[in-house]
Amino acid sequence: MHLTGWWTKDEEGFMEFETSQLQRLYEAITEQYHAAYEACLLATEDEELAYENALEKGYEMITNTKLINGEEEFATTYHTPSFVLDVWYEKDSYTQKRVYDKGFLQVLKK
Repeated sequence: MHLTGWWTKDEEGFMEFETSQLQRLYEAITEQYHAAYEACLLATEDEELAYENALEKGYEMITNTKLINGEEEFATTYHTPSFVLDVWYEKDSYTQKRVYDKGFLQVLKK
């Protein structure tokens, strides 16, 4: 499975998605990651060790540049044992600067 779509933030900062399926997947994947990381953090009380333990279990969140659709994008990527979720910002067509209230996402099933 490979799904792509767009997201926007409303006036209150809540994300809205192109389809309800993308919203459900975004919420499920990010909640899975955060639950796994928080459980590791609670068990170790050490952020670095919690990151390593979560990574061993297949959970990771990375914010960095990534090649997406042939372009270098600043993206947040969530890895879970079942999915990879990339979330990135749209760029202004004139200035090529990131627009922080809208963007794109893609979900890949492993």
